[in-house]
Amino acid sequence: MPTPGQNEKGADVALAIDAMQVGLEGHLDIAVLVTGDGDFVPLVRALMKQGVRVAAAYFEYEHGEHKSFINERLLNVCNYALNINEMEKDKDFKTMFKTLFRRPDEQKDV
Repeated sequence: MPTPGQNEKGADVALAIDAMQVGLEGHLDIAVLVTGDGDFVPLVRALMKQGVRVAAAYFEYEHGEHKSFINERLLNVCNYALNINEMEKDKDFKTMFKTLFRRPDEQKDV
């Protein structure tokens, strides 16, 4: 019987394997991980050993009982970190942010 989180771990492992294969083939200059999960620290280190720069894009917020953040170890090991929630507040990124991240009720019928 599968345990809670087992499918998530399987997806994490599959992502790590795919990223390493591409990194080892020399097809990556920079890898962007959209996660705050510290389980990816070994992947980041392995990619960096292959000369691949790594950016972590993450969401940091609190909403009721829900909280999202980036693991400190992951934040410290990556070359770049991008807090997507902070982009929304930055006047230089506000227009770009709105075009990239629209709410479903803002979608226009095409």
